[in-house]
Amino acid sequence: MKKIILMAAMVAVASLSSYAQTVDEIVNKNIVALGGKEKLYSLKSVKIDAVIKVQNMDLPSTIVQLANVGMRTDFTVQGMKGTQVVTKNDGWSFMPFMGQDKPVATSPDDVKQAQSDLDLAGPLVDYAKKGNKVELAGKEAVEGKDAFKLKVTMSDGSASEIYIDPVTGYTVKSVIKRKMNGQEAVITTLMSDYRKTEEGYVFPYKLNQQIPNGPGLMDITVSKIETNKPVDESIFEMP
Repeated sequence: MKKIILMAAMVAVASLSSYAQTVDEIVNKNIVALGGKEKLYSLKSVKIDAVIKVQNMDLPSTIVQLANVGMRTDFTVQGMKGTQVVTKNDGWSFMPFMGQDKPVATSPDDVKQAQSDLDLAGPLVDYAKKGNKVELAGKEAVEGKDAFKLKVTMSDGSASEIYIDPVTGYTVKSVIKRKMNGQEAVITTLMSDYRKTEEGYVFPYKLNQQIPNGPGLMDITVSKIETNKPVDESIFEMP
């Protein structure tokens, strides 16, 4: 009887080890596909020029991210420029096309939800050291192809799902639950057309994003990405 119990315990431990190793193998494949851990940690700033197509409108936009400092998004709607900013301490927005005549501070809850975007290496790199938890939840079809489904619980308690292509290692889909304007929103993003920049960083150049409680369906086409350029931190300050 003792031998049976011992064997059962050994099988259980082996299964757990195999499961953990499988998760790490998937995560490592994703990290390597995006340039490797050292390369991702060397990413200090990103500037992205893109066009967001939403409700039959093309909105030119620019996103500037400075690692662990701030992120600023500028976009033009009907000739009016809107801005959204989040930093490690606070955030603000200015939407003149929504009737605003001055910048408005972002609620602490919304700021907290968005601060994970300041980690340019991403939540999977050294996830355990960051206090994040990653679980393998099987496979699921994304655009007709099977992808590994990872359930990610961030150190702040927020949850997301990341889908990894088993062949390329690229992230092909993410599902993020966030509070936006006091309401919980589920943001689903499909990512494709991965390209390598001159500096060796890898990014998706096409994104399809669905925000049910927000603007709805958005198609994002990236035209230019610049990395590790100097960023004046004053651009994150609320006027």
